Amino acid sequence: MLVLLDKVRQQVKGRQPAVDAWLNVRRELLVEYMELAGLRPPFKKVLPSREALSDFCDHLIDYISAGHFEIYEILIEAYEKADNRHLMLSNKIIDRIQDTTEAILDFNERYSNIADEEMPDLDEDLSQLGLILEERFKWEDKLVLVLDVLSVDKTSEDSNITAS
Repeated sequence: MLVLLDKVRQQVKGRQPAVDAWLNVRRELLVEYMELAGLRPPFKKVLPSREALSDFCDHLIDYISAGHFEIYEILIEAYEKADNRHLMLSNKIIDRIQDTTEAILDFNERYSNIADEEMPDLDEDLSQLGLILEERFKWEDKLVLVLDVLSVDKTSEDSNITAS
């Protein structure tokens, strides 16, 4: 997921500062997730502290909130300036992203304020969350990458105007 994210970040870098910042936050969130799930060296499966899990939940909610209440609006506005074909595509993608939101909110509700002894299913829940995040990030990347297409379309349009 980190490799794919870095490719997307490079591809759209500088096109929209808020999107750049949001993708950087996603990278930090992914690293935090990987540490909680024991997927980073030294690859030890250790029960995270209640505080670490609560912090991760806070960061997760901040990330999805920024998407729904800031970033998607910026992207939809960009699509509206382009044409309806892109706007219809963006609405379908946002519907797919929304499908993952409920599961993320459920994870947050379950683990944001939990006692250490109440985490018997954490490994399984983290694994499931990883799959959900992977799905969400795939759709978000499709949404964000249209910025690159719109930028290419605009550049072609600008050069056609200049050539005329």
